[in-house]
Amino acid sequence: MKLNNILFKGAAACAMLMSVSCSDSYLDTDPTEFLDEDAVSEVLQQDESRVVALITGAYMNFYNGGDYHTRHDDFGYPAIVITTDLLCEDVAYWRDAHFFCYDYQLDNRLGNYARTVSMWRQLYQVIDNTNDIIEMLKPTDSRPAPTSSSLQSMLGQAYGLRAYCYFWLVNLWQQPLSCGADQLGVPLKTEDVYRPERVPVGEIYGQIVEDLDNAYGYLQGGGISNKGNLSEYSVAAIYANVLMFMGDYANAAKYAEEAIKGGALNSPAEMLSGFNSLDMSEVIWGYSVNNETTGYYASFFSHMDSYFIGYGGQVGYRKLVGSNLYDQIADNDVRKGWFGLNDNYNLLDVSYAFEQSANFQNYIAGKFRDKYMTSDGADDPFTSDIIYFRTAEMYYLAAEAYYLNNEPAKAQAKLNEIMSTRVNGYNCGLTGDALYDEICLQKRIDMWGEGCRYLDAKRRDETIDRSKNVNNAADLVYYNAINYSARDYRMIYRIPTVEMQNNPDIPESDDNK
Repeated sequence: MKLNNILFKGAAACAMLMSVSCSDSYLDTDPTEFLDEDAVSEVLQQDESRVVALITGAYMNFYNGGDYHTRHDDFGYPAIVITTDLLCEDVAYWRDAHFFCYDYQLDNRLGNYARTVSMWRQLYQVIDNTNDIIEMLKPTDSRPAPTSSSLQSMLGQAYGLRAYCYFWLVNLWQQPLSCGADQLGVPLKTEDVYRPERVPVGEIYGQIVEDLDNAYGYLQGGGISNKGNLSEYSVAAIYANVLMFMGDYANAAKYAEEAIKGGALNSPAEMLSGFNSLDMSEVIWGYSVNNETTGYYASFFSHMDSYFIGYGGQVGYRKLVGSNLYDQIADNDVRKGWFGLNDNYNLLDVSYAFEQSANFQNYIAGKFRDKYMTSDGADDPFTSDIIYFRTAEMYYLAAEAYYLNNEPAKAQAKLNEIMSTRVNGYNCGLTGDALYDEICLQKRIDMWGEGCRYLDAKRRDETIDRSKNVNNAADLVYYNAINYSARDYRMIYRIPTVEMQNNPDIPESDDNK
């Protein structure tokens, strides 16, 4: 097979030029248009730093959107988190003309819209990156698997990252697997397969499962050496989410329990520390940001920190907690401290005149606060770490999986285990539907602003009800965006116009409505 990917060829060429230990036979070979893949892989594997550069690039593109990061609201995966949370009811946004407002109105999904194009291109760019790495490192008939533990780890990370990108793609562009395995999914690109048509959802899930099996196999036993990289625990967390969509609740609980082993539960102090560091006890995967990788105003904390200089802070376009969710947080719950105007956080004297005039001050969010304001100015602005997975999510997922697998006692025990760290003396004695509702509610509270609500609501076929919030933007009524199914057609995206124009294998009739 020829290696045609530009990124891979460039990395390979650099490796050839930089290596002084290459065999002279490379110089004796007649020039050809492409390098032989086994020869390239052999050279690259002689110096693992070159493979590290490729996996580092894949993580960077996942975090910031890579070549398709063009605006201050399309900064890779963290922007997808904000976008999808705003499609639901727990994040309220009272502004009707600024970044993310059209997502909140369910009006940013057409094929020629920037959101649609950027998410598609960003996720596929990361898939292209991981395909290159897998092509280099996977065993073939003529090449054994890498023996180096670090190369095996990087191969596992590439499989896991590819699986996660496909999981998001298939759920952003189609209804859940439970609605039919034969639904039109998304194009499938691997290291040796390219199917440009909309591959059925069931087959995309087949690829996801195969990738996760490979990822977990290569990573198992490796622990966490760097929370910025996928590990056995974060891959288990991805797998648990995928298995929930597949209705395999027993194995979803199993992998959630494995993911939980990757971290401890937060202390009350950590719960109120700003959610800005991978050092938090619960974190099992995220991205460590520095002054060279920050997007500054084009960043998660710019939009989600109500007390700093970004769009969600001094600029004034704040994301509030939905009043209905806030009202369901117990007064003695440490998470209540995430919300409400807090003068101790407002070190810049940001004005909240609008929120106070509308009596919305209780809904101002302080869960996410930039490191610059929480560490005595020791860090540069907008260099807060981005958290992708916490063990907390896995406690709620395990509890739900146990319940759906007819193991209510285990579900109750798992819920009590985590909630006892949130509410002193918490002891849930609920059963039946009331227990299930409590599990779902507490997860919504705990994972506020972290990108879980959209996938959960779609998977459960829930109704998004914003009518109980008092702090929505007034124009939601005009957009019929008050009460709707999580499987409303507006909750999935059209195929990008640029893809339709350049891909004859997706005819107009195969687009989403």
